[in-house]
Amino acid sequence: MRVLNKLLCICFVMIYIILSPLATISVRAAENNDEFHGMWISYLEFNDRLKDPKTGELGFTKKRFEAVIDEMFDQVVELGMNAVVVHVRPFGDAFYKSKYFPWSKYISGTQGKDPGFDPLAYMLEAAHDRGLEFHAWINPYRVSSGTTDPNSLSKDNRARKYMTSASKEEQRKVISYGGSLYYNPSDIGVRLLIRNGVKEIVENYDVDGIHFDDYFYPTLGTNYKKNFDAPDYKLYKDMSKEYGTRVLSIEDWRRDNVNKLVRSIYKVVKDEDNDIVFGISPGGFLDYLAMDDRYYCDIETWLTKPGYVDYIAPQIYWSFIHSRFPYDKTLDRWLSIRTNEDVKVYVGIAVYKAGSNEDVEWKNDSKILSRQIEYTRNTEEVDGFVYFRHDFFYKKATKKGVENLLKLIP
Repeated sequence: MRVLNKLLCICFVMIYIILSPLATISVRAAENNDEFHGMWISYLEFNDRLKDPKTGELGFTKKRFEAVIDEMFDQVVELGMNAVVVHVRPFGDAFYKSKYFPWSKYISGTQGKDPGFDPLAYMLEAAHDRGLEFHAWINPYRVSSGTTDPNSLSKDNRARKYMTSASKEEQRKVISYGGSLYYNPSDIGVRLLIRNGVKEIVENYDVDGIHFDDYFYPTLGTNYKKNFDAPDYKLYKDMSKEYGTRVLSIEDWRRDNVNKLVRSIYKVVKDEDNDIVFGISPGGFLDYLAMDDRYYCDIETWLTKPGYVDYIAPQIYWSFIHSRFPYDKTLDRWLSIRTNEDVKVYVGIAVYKAGSNEDVEWKNDSKILSRQIEYTRNTEEVDGFVYFRHDFFYKKATKKGVENLLKLIP
């Protein structure tokens, strides 16, 4: 079935090349060697377009959603990209009809409300018609941001059901921390929920990839041994002692919780179709990733051992003169870790910072983005780029940086 879909996709691409006014650009994107050029399209792009400019109503109709996607994906092709990485589950919700997660408010305007059409199905059709890969972008643990009120969630949201359950065990599946809500990474049921959510995507939709971003454990601070899922760690430790098994430190236990999820996602993806890829885009700050109070991303394992990921896309969002994470030296460090040649490295590029006041290089050097591309290519060890994010290709502040960047996208 997947082979047939790819053959159909090739036919659609040829028709599109012949008929489209962007024909030369489409050919250019298709002939982009094997270098990956992915465009992140986040829930923020959808949120900014959620209100109908004509009626003022909140939420997409089928017609308006398709028009928005057509415009964005046409622009992605015109920019020379060959892939889109699109949010489909930003907050434990879904841009498609799911057995496990409620409809996203970034589609219908209200979490849990059915928009009456299938956004993911149309995005896939639109991407493949244009010769673009489609990677479904998921935040695995994030439930809410800026609120811990279960009533802010839809009534069919499992997180709300867990939080309001009479069962203490069920309540522990969702953790309130720092003013936000998270699915508990240490809970077996939570990991199964996230796995099943990925399984229904790869079974029901012809996606080219599953993509996780950098939201794993939050930063837990100096009290990290006593907060967040520390009660679950105590249960684990007591049970390990009872059965005479080795007890991991809380730091390694948390890393193992994340690794268990990552391995299960990789397996469920490959069980469905070995051609579908699974990738993760962690923050680029290696020193912070190695700390004991946050994230718990086992980058070294992911980059050295099989069975975890097909690609890593570190977000190296700094200038060459950054005092702690200069772009070139930070990239070199990432590449020095990767020993599994089957794991590709794509670099996350901070288009949104071009022309910003972060430092004098971002502010004054209109070639900083193109210099980053050139340096990366010169390593001859990087397989492509992912750009954050779509809307910043069309901002006044980023205009000069983007123009220079686009000269290097074949």
